Amino acid sequence: MRNRCWLLLVLSLPLGAKQLDKITIALGHPANGNIVHLPAAKQLAVSGFSQFERWLTLVDLADYRTQLIKIPDNAQYFSQATIVTGNLLPRQAVVFLTLDGISWYNPVSGNTEPLLQSPSIYRVLDKNRLRQTDFVLELGGQQADFLVTDFSKSHLFRQQADGSFSQYSLNINAEVTSWRDSPSYEPRRHHVVDVDLDGRLDLAFVVGGKFQVFYQLPDGSFNTEPVLQNWPVALSTEQEADQRNDAGRSYTGQNIDSLREITDIDGDGTPDLVVNREQLADALKRNNSFRVHFGEKTPAGLHFNAEPDTWITTDTSPIDVVIADFNADGRQDFYIPSTDFGVGTIVRVLLRGSAKLDIDFYLLNAQRQYNAKPDFQQVATIDVSISDLRYDMPLFKLANLEGNGKKSLIVGEGGNQLNFYGPEPSRLFSRRPEQVKLKLPRDARKVLVADITGNGKDDVVLPFDAQDVEQQRNQLLLLLNNN
Repeated sequence: MRNRCWLLLVLSLPLGAKQLDKITIALGHPANGNIVHLPAAKQLAVSGFSQFERWLTLVDLADYRTQLIKIPDNAQYFSQATIVTGNLLPRQAVVFLTLDGISWYNPVSGNTEPLLQSPSIYRVLDKNRLRQTDFVLELGGQQADFLVTDFSKSHLFRQQADGSFSQYSLNINAEVTSWRDSPSYEPRRHHVVDVDLDGRLDLAFVVGGKFQVFYQLPDGSFNTEPVLQNWPVALSTEQEADQRNDAGRSYTGQNIDSLREITDIDGDGTPDLVVNREQLADALKRNNSFRVHFGEKTPAGLHFNAEPDTWITTDTSPIDVVIADFNADGRQDFYIPSTDFGVGTIVRVLLRGSAKLDIDFYLLNAQRQYNAKPDFQQVATIDVSISDLRYDMPLFKLANLEGNGKKSLIVGEGGNQLNFYGPEPSRLFSRRPEQVKLKLPRDARKVLVADITGNGKDDVVLPFDAQDVEQQRNQLLLLLNNN
């Protein structure tokens, strides 16, 4: 049964010569989980939860009707993937990581059907949440693959053209954190990269500060034993990264080096390494630097120098790090929102109920270098409620609103205004924004920027939960860039 409770309004927003259409969609539950875009299926999957219930709604982007999906009782996470079903044609669908393996939602039958069985580290169900997580891979081919982590293995399932799966139990264990009273386990982060430069994507992990790679073979299979790389890039072990005052080590003078990303930073077609170095002064004060090691092609595959080729250093604590091409020059830039957790910040929170958020932009120049200081800076405000033990992040997003790859900066102000800073040739963003009066979500961390209309231009999806004002509660607000 499809829910037809949605409202279409057209609102002219003064974004240069553009207009954005405003569409309000009633969900019937809080939009406080995750929003997953299924571009091929032209749908949004929106999860939500309360203390006693969890929901998942599909939004059809053709007619904006909604359909509430029955979540499998054993589902732990969800995502989207291209799968091969009974008619042997690839289709994009909602998939679930369950306690037993992977299942998918069949919109024709309205039921959830199993895809594969696999053990995992998720043995006990979290009945209060349904979140999106990264268990879907694209290792080559039209259909998606899956990676399910057990305590001692990571199980790779390669989907075949007939919809069957080939399983490879990779000898890589889960990551354990044991300094709490009870240990916790989580999958090790994987990186999809062509390490041996043979045109096939491999899987790379970091274990004990070392790079370990599982190679993809010519027939699409994978080695199940990792190959240790001799790259001279120093990373911290799990023990070295475990900086706690009860472990008998001082914070002062300690560094934690962790792999942030493996991606092509300079646009030459060769993967590069981004290493995050945390320089600790005490439990709260730490500087972060992002050190880039450019990849080199050798007969043996990828190689990296021991010392970084360029780097960025911040004297605040990053809340997030976004690496993307902001000005459409083919090179990757950094976008770092951060705040200073010093005495001044604590006083400001106590007196004003807010904290300053610095948003710094660093552009990679033609000489493959980042400047010591940000190329552009923007300031936003974090609202803090001490009585509710809650902080509300402001809306700050980058969007390709013009369809040419050059990003605009969208910043929320005061909970009821959007500021649009468009791209400019002489500087990254315009000095004066276009201001639009618009009620914003209380907590903007779940806002989605994506091309949901398929016209090559980004749109904005604003989710509202049960703690927003009554008129906005439990709904989505779509700002569509149709012009």
